[in-house]
Amino acid sequence: MIKDYLALEDLIRVRYASVTWTHKIQEKQAEIYERRYGIIATINILAASITSAGIISTVFAGQAWIKIVSAVVSFVTVFLSALLKSFDFQNMAKANKATATKLVILRDELLLLLYKVKHQAQPLAELIETFDSIQVRVHAAYQEAPQTSDRAVKKAETALIIRNDDTYTDEQIDELLPESLRRGASHE
Repeated sequence: MIKDYLALEDLIRVRYASVTWTHKIQEKQAEIYERRYGIIATINILAASITSAGIISTVFAGQAWIKIVSAVVSFVTVFLSALLKSFDFQNMAKANKATATKLVILRDELLLLLYKVKHQAQPLAELIETFDSIQVRVHAAYQEAPQTSDRAVKKAETALIIRNDDTYTDEQIDELLPESLRRGASHE
């Protein structure tokens, strides 16, 4: 009987790790898209401003080099505008964030289920049924998930493995809790 609980615990642990990674990858991909949008939009605004200034200066100065620079910068502005319309980075980021949100909910459910299995808080059959239900939703989230890049995977690896983004020490958790709920608090 204990072997069955341990086997289920192993399955949940693997799924938990997978969901944690996928969640972080989706978050990082959203950040990549948001940053890309911000850079391109800023350059586009600057290029449009330069184009406007160049066109106004041709009225007063009329120098050929100003016309050439204005034409080139105008082309850059049109190109960047087309790029922003072709690749809707804002909506792409929203899609990645929505998937990340679904996955964090599933991750938390897996964590609670892992607790219940570890403490044998329910009969094995009920725990398996709960795990199966979560599995169905995890697979649905994976199927609906937007594409991610190798860059997002590398950023997720840095966040999870090197910086331990989703890991907290007892001291860090205690700092966020009221004194009565801290690990070192006396419970009189």
